[in-house]
Amino acid sequence: MPVIRTSEGSMKAGNRPEWSGVTAAGVFRVSTEGGRFDCHYHDCHEYWLIYKGKAKVVTEGQAFYVKPGDIVCTMAGDEHDMTEIYEDLEAFYFEDTTPEGGRTGHLHKTPEKAEGHNVPALPLPLDFPE
Repeated sequence: MPVIRTSEGSMKAGNRPEWSGVTAAGVFRVSTEGGRFDCHYHDCHEYWLIYKGKAKVVTEGQAFYVKPGDIVCTMAGDEHDMTEIYEDLEAFYFEDTTPEGGRTGHLHKTPEKAEGHNVPALPLPLDFPE
């Protein structure tokens, strides 16, 4: 199965090539009309390729503005989150190989973080990069 239709569902164990070490990959969206997200981490590295929209994210303890063409790179074990959205956002995510004994999926440091939160839709900040 060399083609995975992530528009229909995430790539993960059971629907990826046997030779692939990728833990998961797919598309996620956060809307300015009631978007939600959860502060989480993984036992593997994760990458987000932003291809639509603008937002503020937190990774490795720092806040960053993101826009189309940006790749957010988060090391295994580091929490990451989306804290503000300025335009509807769409991104492709890629979870690297999970080490032996590692857990898959979103992991949370507290039950409150597992519940997720609303992502406020705000006007584009004046200091947002062009």
